[in-house]
Amino acid sequence: MILQKMPHYVDSILTQEDASAALQDGQVVVGLYTNRENVQSVVHSHPYYEMILPVAGSSVRYSVDGSVYDLHLGELILFPGEMYHSGKFNITDTTSERLVVQIAPGIWERAWAQSGLPRHVWSGDPVILDTDAVTQWDFRGLLERMAQTVYLDEKIRDTVQCCEVTELILLISQVVTRRHNAPPPSATSLLVAKAVAYLQANYTDPHLTVAQLAKYTYTSREHLSRVFKEYTLESIHGYLTNLRMQHCRNELADGTGVLDACTASGFANYSSFLKSFRALYGITPAEYRAQLRQSRRTP
Repeated sequence: MILQKMPHYVDSILTQEDASAALQDGQVVVGLYTNRENVQSVVHSHPYYEMILPVAGSSVRYSVDGSVYDLHLGELILFPGEMYHSGKFNITDTTSERLVVQIAPGIWERAWAQSGLPRHVWSGDPVILDTDAVTQWDFRGLLERMAQTVYLDEKIRDTVQCCEVTELILLISQVVTRRHNAPPPSATSLLVAKAVAYLQANYTDPHLTVAQLAKYTYTSREHLSRVFKEYTLESIHGYLTNLRMQHCRNELADGTGVLDACTASGFANYSSFLKSFRALYGITPAEYRAQLRQSRRTP
């Protein structure tokens, strides 16, 4: 079975480090993910394009900038690079399984140029394909074939991958064009969209508070907190912490000192930051930096 020939991850927990890092295993990475419990990913963004196709066991709810997208079995979603999102599973069977494809921006751009399509006419927002389109054009088969390119000779791998990504882009474009518009989100809150945009633009401000955010959005703290949780799957404090932690880990990966990384990421209290970092990742920031140095020395 083709699915057995690709990496299989069971109950994999997405960390901010994993989410924000560039692809390490090639320009096109395909994996099968299995979860046995209802879990939620951290709020994150990453430089690569990502596609998710639930294949068994559950629907997945994704939150993007104040909108909620319910992805059912057999549907496919595409996230452009650098888009903040989070997901939560709703397991209705013993396990949840999904195909995940990650495409580096360089090969995506080359494939788009090869397609001859106008510049990114549909790639500013998440793109969802319904089960009929996924089945009619055999997107699952295409994703599974993309997984097999790791076994090709290096001399031809890049060319084959670029051709398959081009095919993917052309098929998505045909579906979107014939449909005339993308399916709307399952639910949208302009209030939350405004709050999320403000957080993403100002999370490095150590003085940013929920009260300040409520004032900016002209609503009460209580109402904002309730609606924010409903549409982002995360509390305001948790969302802000995720943004800051992703920034902090990027700073540490770039060689910034722990205290400077803490300050640059918007954490006002160093002691509280250390406790949060250890609680989230099981190690201290200094230990994390040491791990990074060691991995870079290891051939």
